[in-house]
Amino acid sequence: MRIKSALWIAVAGLMLSTASAQVVLGNGVGGVRAVNALAQISTAENPLEWSRRDFQDATNNETFGFWPAYTIQVGQSLYDWNGELVGLSPSSDPVTITTVESLRNRSQLPWPASFTIPQYLFRQGGVYTNRNNAGDHGVIGTAWIKYELDTSNPNGWNVRKIQVFAWDVRDLVHQSSPTKTRSFSDTAAPQRIDIYVASTDSNPSASPEGNPDWTFVGTLSKADGTLPNVCQWDPNTGNTFGEPPQATIDFISGNNPAGIAFHQDPTNEIWYSTLTVSGQSGVRYVALVIPEGNQYGADPDLNASSRTTTSLRYTNITDVRVIAGTAVEGDVNGDGCVDDADLLAVLFAFGSTGSGLPEDVNGDGVVDDADLLTVLFNFGSGC
Repeated sequence: MRIKSALWIAVAGLMLSTASAQVVLGNGVGGVRAVNALAQISTAENPLEWSRRDFQDATNNETFGFWPAYTIQVGQSLYDWNGELVGLSPSSDPVTITTVESLRNRSQLPWPASFTIPQYLFRQGGVYTNRNNAGDHGVIGTAWIKYELDTSNPNGWNVRKIQVFAWDVRDLVHQSSPTKTRSFSDTAAPQRIDIYVASTDSNPSASPEGNPDWTFVGTLSKADGTLPNVCQWDPNTGNTFGEPPQATIDFISGNNPAGIAFHQDPTNEIWYSTLTVSGQSGVRYVALVIPEGNQYGADPDLNASSRTTTSLRYTNITDVRVIAGTAVEGDVNGDGCVDDADLLAVLFAFGSTGSGLPEDVNGDGVVDDADLLTVLFNFGSGC
């Protein structure tokens, strides 16, 4: 009867969903904690160093560049754990994009002549990961960047999503030079990103890989489609810079599940590659590891190209965001969502006694009606 009575209240519990999520990296909060190596300011990079240089776009005269701080939208100068300047993080101020002719002249879903995007989607962070020798553009080694999340919660965050804007607006849609008429590939787009989280980072200068402080939570990759394919060899054009495939151009033009084009809503999360994370609470740091360099070097035909342009050395990232959910009462399995899995966990453990039982939501040493009711009244929270 107790269980039946509790289940009778499930409808009420379903109506009390209080999903709560917030940006804890980007949107004005967070910072760059460390990178594997920093170049000297305004100086050409050595292999595996993150750039600290600025350049100027020939069309709109806007600054673009490759400082580590350009990968997050905070809007202020940022310094790493060691006091090194990692850049003036970009703002949300509008930047005008002049659309390349090939997108303006599409027979279906044509683009406007110009539109605006926030500054943080125009600037990037870049690291020297690949060789640029004739016939050899392979990866030199692994690079990484660590971020510190919003410090307003000293206990850390229940991380739900890690999002990476992993393609270059200037390459795919912007007429960045007077002679450019069509999209070409983002030669510096990452081939793969491994993602780690940590509550403690006892050695900021150490790689997250194989580090006991850090937990691997997943991968974004061109190979499995979780990173966009923006650079491949096209035998029809013979472009040794590579080409974004037509499917990618169609996607950013509106042929996607949201039915929107990039120029209509450039900050929509559909343009980001998203890793959904579960069971990770108390997180204070997130790290991105780049083990395979850029998409240009990973393509066998482009890798064999005789082109030696210095831009082929780099792997760039445009924007990173981390979304967290608040701790949710009744979330037995710690995935940030009170759902069927939590309800079943309590039911299967019903009557169990002892200390430290995750199903003992109220911590009184027994899994009983009180724990079941807590799950039911919070059912749907955080989901």
